[in-house]
Amino acid sequence: MSRPLVWWSLLLGWGFLLFAQLGHYALWDDESLTALSAKAIQATGDTGVLLDHANIVAYRDGLSIYHFADRSTPPLAAYLCAASFDCFGVSAFTARLPFALLGLGTGALLLLWVRDAASPGCWVFVTALFGNVSLILFCRQCRYYSPAIFFSLAIVFVLWRWRAESGKWLVTAALSVCLFAANLMSYLALYAVLAVDYAVWRRREQPIRWRDALLLLVPQLVLIGAIGAVWNPFHTAFGSYEKTNTLWDRLTLFAWCWRDLDRCEFFSLPLLVLALTVGVRRRGWLLRGGMALMVYVAAISLTSPQLINVAREAEVRYLTPLLPLTLALQAGALTVVLARRRTWLVVATVIAFGTNLLNGGPLLAWGLRSTILTYLGELSLPQAEPYTPTAAWINANVPEGASIWVTPYYATYPLMFAAPRATYGWQLSWPPRPGFESLPAIDFGTRVAPDYIVAFGPSSRAVEGFERQKLIPGFAYELVESIPVYWQDSYRPELYWRHFETKSDFNPATDGVFIFRKVAK
Repeated sequence: MSRPLVWWSLLLGWGFLLFAQLGHYALWDDESLTALSAKAIQATGDTGVLLDHANIVAYRDGLSIYHFADRSTPPLAAYLCAASFDCFGVSAFTARLPFALLGLGTGALLLLWVRDAASPGCWVFVTALFGNVSLILFCRQCRYYSPAIFFSLAIVFVLWRWRAESGKWLVTAALSVCLFAANLMSYLALYAVLAVDYAVWRRREQPIRWRDALLLLVPQLVLIGAIGAVWNPFHTAFGSYEKTNTLWDRLTLFAWCWRDLDRCEFFSLPLLVLALTVGVRRRGWLLRGGMALMVYVAAISLTSPQLINVAREAEVRYLTPLLPLTLALQAGALTVVLARRRTWLVVATVIAFGTNLLNGGPLLAWGLRSTILTYLGELSLPQAEPYTPTAAWINANVPEGASIWVTPYYATYPLMFAAPRATYGWQLSWPPRPGFESLPAIDFGTRVAPDYIVAFGPSSRAVEGFERQKLIPGFAYELVESIPVYWQDSYRPELYWRHFETKSDFNPATDGVFIFRKVAK
């Protein structure tokens, strides 16, 4: 079989992993925030938070809002989603479509990069690529992950593989602006890596001329300055969100990152240690890659908005652009060590990238498994999830414009996207912060009794407390529907939060979805 045919066949297989059942699940909370911003862009051209049916998207008490627009979240993901909605209509599939396409581009770049490599190394990497469910899942979400992965990889690809100097630096500048518009932390972490690599190695190999530096930096200063002038988290409450984190918290997060990157199969710690050991001894690209990995994790640990005092895991989604690098480090280490022992190389490759044994599988809560086979099983029999049946009930039974309080708060936004005719209230605290005074009373908790309450799992106890405290006298709530599906959205991309099959061992009386209707006393 010719090399181009092999390349296209592999790309087709990669596309299947990305696009199969792409629209089956409802958008979960972060995805729905992107899609709701996209709907605002369709209506106004901007990432506003005021939607039809008197709805406001006020995630975490309006943390990202400035002048009734989301000014904290980098805008690229929402504009990509809006473009997809304009072309193909509004649905979960079209929301995820542009991100899956960028994931396809990521696979194409990686396959293009390794196709000229020595045969064993090439196929070990291809196996690692097709066996990494984290990369597949993050490239399927309606969120910034796939753009951050693609543009980070594209920048490195251009810098290392672009042969002609003409246009190289302007292309890198354009890709960098796109990366900044996708995710600020990814941009800062990548440029921290590039700066360290240049200072230690690249400066001696290929120093940058002043003309090239200007071509790289000036367009970025202009365009990134324009983007940052509008979408600036320091204009919002989000800018001071993580001020409670201490230096010790940052060091704790740095340690958690290594633990949870292993748990989520970004790499296995034994293979990473092997790669660093080989890199130190041979002083080659494995050493440079290992240093890049450490610098990137350190940069994210220093800039992450995650509140350490209320967390138990590192937010690995901020580290997704590392996936191509970690796959290359592991594949490179195995190839170097076992290059002359082909049988052992095949066995080690299957174990390393086809199972989670080296990730401590037997010690993990989900046990020893082949994650890629588990994922393929899920594609053939998707799991049940809570948002689709709940939104269907709302669409069928709740009058247009009726108000709903959803608890927990983050479940509001998948329902707001999938069942948009209702008004979703109680998102903001009382008294209102400056700028929110003009909003309707239903937007503020406990000011007006909502017509319905949708409670997911244990949050149904909040309804009992609501009535017991008599926050709004004269009303009570009767249970009108119990949806017998497990309440958590266990199809997120983070492996420590994901199930790959329907959860059936739960108590529907306490762990389902419960809908209450307001009645007069």
